[in-house]
Amino acid sequence: MKLTKELHEITLKDVILLDSTKSPKHLLKYWFIPVKLVSAQLEKLAQQMFDAIGGNTIESLENEIAKVLSINSIQILEALYKAVKIELDLKTRINVWKLLMDKNYSESEQLKQVIDRIKEFTGIEIKTPENLKQFEDFIEFKVDKHRENYPELKPDEKPTVKLTRIVYSVFNFMTEPYNENMRLITFIELKAMAEDKIRQQLKQQQHGI
Repeated sequence: MKLTKELHEITLKDVILLDSTKSPKHLLKYWFIPVKLVSAQLEKLAQQMFDAIGGNTIESLENEIAKVLSINSIQILEALYKAVKIELDLKTRINVWKLLMDKNYSESEQLKQVIDRIKEFTGIEIKTPENLKQFEDFIEFKVDKHRENYPELKPDEKPTVKLTRIVYSVFNFMTEPYNENMRLITFIELKAMAEDKIRQQLKQQQHGI
């Protein structure tokens, strides 16, 4: 016989009560069961509940997702910079070989593709060494801006967020009325929908990289 509620039976009210009272009595199937008798099961259930919700409000989720997108864009720019450097170096050597050996060498199709991608993402067209330096400066600016917007925090510097604030932020973002009787598993789906919505909004807000 199961003495505690199962995860699929847990409601938001259960989660908030546990967070505010620190007492797991309401997670018992029957009021007369001693907590000590099922302490291990209750501890495991409580951990599953808090892990399922996570520790981020919608605002902090937006920040985290924006941070990931910023890192990805910088990685793309750095990869393009390396690619164009390699291709330009190859083009220089090909031109030297043409002069020395009086032979025709086909130029890399990759170079045009890389230059087109750089122009698409940054508006910079690589035609001269000055353009390449401009692209390099653009990447440095993006890196500096990323560090300014998303400073690294030590574990003890990260603020503790109240569980109720996390729950309210999801309902507010999704313009849903607060419902403490909602099943936890349903709320997790709602939170996942909110995260997907945030990602789409942030991607749409991005101009270039």
